[in-house]
This record gives sequence, C-alpha cells and structure tokens, in this order.
Amino acid sequence: MVTIKAGTKEDCIWEFPDEFYYHEKDHIWAKVEDDKVTFGLDAFGTWAAGEIKQMRTFPVGRTLRKNQAFGNIESGKYIGPMRAPISGKIIEVNTDVVSNPSKVNQAPYENWVIVIEAGNLDEDLKGLPHGKEGIEKWMKAEIDDYASKDLLKCD
Repeated sequence: MVTIKAGTKEDCIWEFPDEFYYHEKDHIWAKVEDDKVTFGLDAFGTWAAGEIKQMRTFPVGRTLRKNQAFGNIESGKYIGPMRAPISGKIIEVNTDVVSNPSKVNQAPYENWVIVIEAGNLDEDLKGLPHGKEGIEKWMKAEIDDYASKDLLKCD
C-alpha cells in the first residue's frame, strides 16, 4: 500500500494498493488476475469527485478499447466518464455498486465497478502508474496540478 500525503488533515491522505495499475486522468484502478481485470475508482478520484450520486456502465458483452469510456459518474462536483485503463470485453458489472454508488466513496478498493476479459493486457499495462515509485511520481504531479488550480485545501 502506498500512502500519499498532501498535508496533515485526514482528508489530504490517500492510499493506493501498489499491486494495482491506474488510469492517470480518470483515477480508475485496475486489478489484474490472469486475463481478468477488475476496475474501480481510486481514493483520490473519489475524494476529488465528492459523494458519487449516480453511476452508469456499459452492459456485459461490450468490448472496450483502452481509454474508452465504460460508463460515467455524477456527483456534486463532477459529471463525466470512467475510462478503461485496459482494453477488453466486459464480463461482469457490479450492479450493487451501480445502484448504490456512494459505496465507492466509503471503500473504493472493495467496491469495484466492472470486470473485463483483457484483450491486449501486456501492451495496455505499459505506461500505467504501478508500484510505489510509479504511484508516487504520478500522484505528486496530480497533487501539484490540483494545488496550482487552488483545488487542494491541505495544510
């Protein structure tokens, strides 16, 4: 687990499982198990979005390209797509989370959104933040970007 701190306030500390891969822009995590990959929203993404009020996903059977939207979320602060960090075919949708999307805010790494059967896993994983160093480098840039836009209220 990688802990990222942007201050001492509890709201400014986020954790990222270092065995996961991450979509840099949309803060989607990808847990790889053989050729099956589970997607969900990471802790910083859920913090940035605020309480997620609505979630929609594409149905089982839909094929996705890397960076293609697989659904969208709506919160008080954000309305937009969730993009796939890895290409593949949707084989499962977590209907409980889609029906109760605020669960993602409460436990982002336990409340996954979809599972895909990967199409081009080795190639798609290249360049995705992963491991302690990759996550720290990515999140430092992300925190600096948020701070420069006055979106990060940390001490």
